[in-house]
Amino acid sequence: MRVTSNTFPNTLIRHLQSTTVEMNSLNQQAATGQRINSLSDDSAASNRILNMQEEKGKITQYSKNASRAENINNTTISQLENFIQISDRVGEIATLANDIQGQQGLQAYAEEVDELIEHALQGANARFNGESLFGGVASGDSPFEEVVDADGNITSVGYVGADEGPEFHLSENGTVKPFTDGDTNREFGDFINRLIELRDALQSGTANAVDSNIRSGLEESENELIFTLSRQGSVQMRIEFDDTLNRQRYTDLENNISAEADVDIAQTIVRLTQVQNAYQASLQSAGRVLDSSLLNYV
Repeated sequence: MRVTSNTFPNTLIRHLQSTTVEMNSLNQQAATGQRINSLSDDSAASNRILNMQEEKGKITQYSKNASRAENINNTTISQLENFIQISDRVGEIATLANDIQGQQGLQAYAEEVDELIEHALQGANARFNGESLFGGVASGDSPFEEVVDADGNITSVGYVGADEGPEFHLSENGTVKPFTDGDTNREFGDFINRLIELRDALQSGTANAVDSNIRSGLEESENELIFTLSRQGSVQMRIEFDDTLNRQRYTDLENNISAEADVDIAQTIVRLTQVQNAYQASLQSAGRVLDSSLLNYV
């Protein structure tokens, strides 16, 4: 078989080129710690990494949703606790009022209840980050409107908010509503109106002005407030549970991506040294062969 004179140089060039490509790839892997730097390095693994990175992006958004929902829910719980404190105090006043002799004592209680009415209304119209806590999706205006008399006293309160609050996605199939619904918010309005009823009864200054109907109404409102507080506590648990799952899933995805993309630095350095030695050996061998001719053997 005839071997042309340029067969060896061509073979040598191809060998050196492939060795150089591998050496450059190993150098890049050693510098970046990444096995995959482009889709062509491993298309199957690259697609898996892209899918996992997309899922990480979704989980990041779910975590942001959970953080916002948690802040809203915590603020709602604080306001509910405030309502319950008001309810406890007016319950005491309603019980003690009938033991008070004289209009002056009842008027002092009436003034205190009037302050509590103002305080409760402020809480009912409270906002978090520009949104009404108790207005549902209609968060632009105050959800509770008051009617006042000529003296500036609140005579009634009405709910003008929405029936539902916005929901937050905590996972692909899981949502949570940190805002109270319209029926619950109307109960807050009823609570304030019962405070107004108590104040008006105290202002009458008559013995036994606070009857059993007023006291039972206040008790009903307090029961509703406690129930709502318990429900918001359940929402808090749900948010924390889903957020914990998302954090764990995010960590798992990072570990999986690392397993797909990262290199073993020690093995890479060993392989790089081997390739560099092979490259140098090829150059030395080629130099000796190319320097030889038939005259060396004459």
